[in-house]
Amino acid sequence: MKKHLIIAALAFTAISSVSAQNDKSKASKSTPFTYVSADAKLTKYHTEDELKSLGKLELTQLYMERIKILTEVVPYLALQSKPGATLKEMGIPETPLNIEHVEKEVKNKGTYLTAVQNTLDDIIPYADKTNIIWSIMFFEEIIKKAETGGH
Repeated sequence: MKKHLIIAALAFTAISSVSAQNDKSKASKSTPFTYVSADAKLTKYHTEDELKSLGKLELTQLYMERIKILTEVVPYLALQSKPGATLKEMGIPETPLNIEHVEKEVKNKGTYLTAVQNTLDDIIPYADKTNIIWSIMFFEEIIKKAETGGH
């Protein structure tokens, strides 16, 4: 059974990788260049009571979603706090060098987030639920500040 799951996971990863490469080549021709993905925003903020009612698996998923958003947004707050802002909107010229920087950054961010996800999947079960909840609430507060431009 384990063997089948591992094989299925590897096959899914390979298919996803090929699909992502195809999507990337299509997207680079039609999508505006941006450091911060347009979907790097929260759809829901939680109360402490809502979080307390969730299990560790659900909390871990929320935790990772917030890590992804913070990884997207925080480094570029000085340029633009709006997810999906283009280089032009950030005041950055779309030169070949700047486009190359964006492409490298997007690739590196994906690699980093995959590594963090793998690590957290292994270690979060050992974390205290109260600490996970506190962290999620803290992350949400930072994200809220970023979305409002700190005001």
